[in-house]
Amino acid sequence: MKRLIATLVLYIAAATSSFSQTAWPGLWEGSLALAGGDLPFSLSIVSGGALLDLPGAELYGYPSMSMQSGGSSIRLSFAFGGGALTLTGTEAGGKVEGSYRQGSEESTMPGTPGAEATGGAFSMVRSAVQPEARYTFFFSASDGAELPGTLVEPAESYPAAGTKPALKPPLVILHAGLGATNRDGNNYNVPGKNDSLRQLAEALLEHNVASYRYDKRGSGAASWLVAREEEQSLEAWIGDLVSATKALAATGRYSGIWLLGLNDGAVVAAAAANKLASIGQPANGLVIACASSESTLEAFSKAVANSPEEHRAEGASLISAISAGRLVPETSGYYAAAFRPSVQPYLIEAFGRDLETELSLFTGPCLLAQGNMDMQVTLTDFLALQAARPDALTVMPFRMNHVLKDVSQDVEENYDSFSNPGYPVSQEFVDSLVQFTTR
Repeated sequence: MKRLIATLVLYIAAATSSFSQTAWPGLWEGSLALAGGDLPFSLSIVSGGALLDLPGAELYGYPSMSMQSGGSSIRLSFAFGGGALTLTGTEAGGKVEGSYRQGSEESTMPGTPGAEATGGAFSMVRSAVQPEARYTFFFSASDGAELPGTLVEPAESYPAAGTKPALKPPLVILHAGLGATNRDGNNYNVPGKNDSLRQLAEALLEHNVASYRYDKRGSGAASWLVAREEEQSLEAWIGDLVSATKALAATGRYSGIWLLGLNDGAVVAAAAANKLASIGQPANGLVIACASSESTLEAFSKAVANSPEEHRAEGASLISAISAGRLVPETSGYYAAAFRPSVQPYLIEAFGRDLETELSLFTGPCLLAQGNMDMQVTLTDFLALQAARPDALTVMPFRMNHVLKDVSQDVEENYDSFSNPGYPVSQEFVDSLVQFTTR
């Protein structure tokens, strides 16, 4: 199992999903029977598919490739590199029992012996702990897609039926980094989990600050909205954040709404803040945390400039074409990965966005935060962002790292916090954020 899981793929094929909306959605817990003992797992089944946790393999939130069910039967497949893990089971008396197979996609099909496939039995039951409906908030994107998230509000925001809230709290919308990073700050491509955004939401709640964090397209329970790499879109992420802000503002439940962009999500938050201002629905403020000042275009240009001399002309030509919005179907082997055709649509959008520019255009209140223990972005980045927005409030929490966690100067501890939820979020950062949203 661990050998198979070690070959994760970055993008999941489009999931096919057909199941009873009342029987299957929710959290399930179970185990796979292995020769050396049972391997615990959990499943979060949602409308688009299922998310798999295998704590023993440090794998969390891995999206299914396909899911089908009819009545009491269910079949789930997860793609791992060139292979697949497929579970087929039947529910009876509140318990699901069945078998699993792992191997090539063909060998896991029912009725196919497949010499390459191995497997065994599995069982699972619905978890006793299920997400509370009051914490779930879906919003509709401009293309009609439904994106799920977690809405955390102080108790005062849940008055008795027919009454008004005693107090309208400020609301911070948390936007994670790019790629597959989900609403809690975790990425299934990174072993373990850090839960940074979930912990931030919990810390804000202690100060009566509400928060909303959601799975952006291509992550968590919205993984299946990006079926292929070609469909990943920076502009869609920006538009979705605009839609989320408008939907939450329309509820009238908050004293104001602030946008927070973490790491690579900073440019999304800043661009969304500018879009909201342009349509007359400005956010109350913008928070940029642990973000590089270097744009995607600058990063690629630097990489080309540092490439072997014989490849620089082609690299410059590729950047010029993509910056102009043109796809390049073929490249040399040297650039085959970095400029693969499937990533070029995303690069066309990303090359046109720059955090410093977005910050300089934003006229509302702004807070810039940089962790003193951040080993991914530097003081130079922080100073460049300050220069783009000289009037911004700034904070540099002494022990905070790139994922908002308090760590010591030990490098191993810093890296461990990326995959270990045992490290707390920076209280210094939390205090600054509370002050910024309640002043």
